[in-house]
Amino acid sequence: MAPPQLPPEIVEDILLRFPPDHPAHVVRAALVCKHWSRLIAGGDFRRRYRQRHREAPVLGLVANLADTGGAARFVPTRCAFRPARTERPGYRAHDARHGRVLLNRMRAPPGQEAAEDSALAVWDPIADEQRRLPLLPRPRYVRTWNAAVLCATAAAACDHLDCHREPFRVVFVGIDAKEMFAHVYSSESAAWSEATTADHPGDDQLDVALPGVLARDALYFLLHGRETRILKCDPATLEMSVVRLLRIHSYAPRIVLMTMEDGGLGFAQVDLNCTLRLWSMKIRPDGGLGADGDTREWVISRAIDLKAQLFTPRQLPPHALGFDASPLCVVVAFADGAGVIFLKTNDGLYSFDLKSDEAVKVDMSSGFYDIIPFMSIYTPVLRVATTGLDSKRKCVTMQTLIGQQDFREMKDSGTYVQDSILRPGVGI
Repeated sequence: MAPPQLPPEIVEDILLRFPPDHPAHVVRAALVCKHWSRLIAGGDFRRRYRQRHREAPVLGLVANLADTGGAARFVPTRCAFRPARTERPGYRAHDARHGRVLLNRMRAPPGQEAAEDSALAVWDPIADEQRRLPLLPRPRYVRTWNAAVLCATAAAACDHLDCHREPFRVVFVGIDAKEMFAHVYSSESAAWSEATTADHPGDDQLDVALPGVLARDALYFLLHGRETRILKCDPATLEMSVVRLLRIHSYAPRIVLMTMEDGGLGFAQVDLNCTLRLWSMKIRPDGGLGADGDTREWVISRAIDLKAQLFTPRQLPPHALGFDASPLCVVVAFADGAGVIFLKTNDGLYSFDLKSDEAVKVDMSSGFYDIIPFMSIYTPVLRVATTGLDSKRKCVTMQTLIGQQDFREMKDSGTYVQDSILRPGVGI
């Protein structure tokens, strides 16, 4: 006598608990039977899955690698997600947000220049779609610049978990010989706005190597000059202002802007004693003005002794922090919304989870110039029903989606792989 089957609502509730940082689990579940396959492919399941998993995981890094001459390549982290094409020849990764990656075209070698009408492009790794943006409507030379990509829908109306196919904006801020300026590109109009300008910041230059951060509906970019400051830009109005940083010398060699748990602006740094410090910008409790005439102040929200992490085997190995030589532990990136910081150490690249204090080494086959964390909630969707398949030769998605290890495990267990049954490219 066959055992009784679970009610559909219980099956769905079980499947909804699969973690979003490992799409291969959902692929395996789709192989169990036709009912599970149809259930996972349904729109109701995808909607409930998004509602349950409110935080998008880090699916990988878009890294500008040394072995590609600085061109971008998608590098998986702990997740099994693989885009259909991992490399972006001729482009460097510049920013990523809301399921999209902002790319800027690399300068071609002498004699190989081509007539291009675009310097920026937006890539959707999940759908493997790339849109080139028109050139800025600006004849003057841009001395230094930065840019950010974001969803076109206001934060209050979108949870940004499944908007990678929706309209987007690109905010471009720059400094030329006369002034500071900003443009915004709209994918709906396929055009740049007219420039909004502000006073020239003097000797300050925008740090193009570090992406901006979105905090409380405002974009922030690092400015370097006689002192490190922050450029604030409102994406809606393009109004710009400058925010001061603390005058402390332990910034060296690098700080990274981040969004704090309360949605406010912050930054991370590792000092020479290998202490990771998280700074947060707060309004002064008394509402008064500080010595710099500002009502805001910077406070340490958390300090993490990275040396103390050595007492658990999961964390950074002793030689990673360079105790026997000059210390090398630098913050290089922050995954906004995931609470993960990436550290470059003597032992390579590590991700550090601020919630669990767990450090995990990221397998990088090459040295890198910059890394851009990519986050999204993604689950493969059935394109063709699995009708006509016998129980011994079930078909699953392509090898690049589920990862090499999962692919080998499925083959060893007798699972057949055929690209035409499940397709990547539709995210939950």
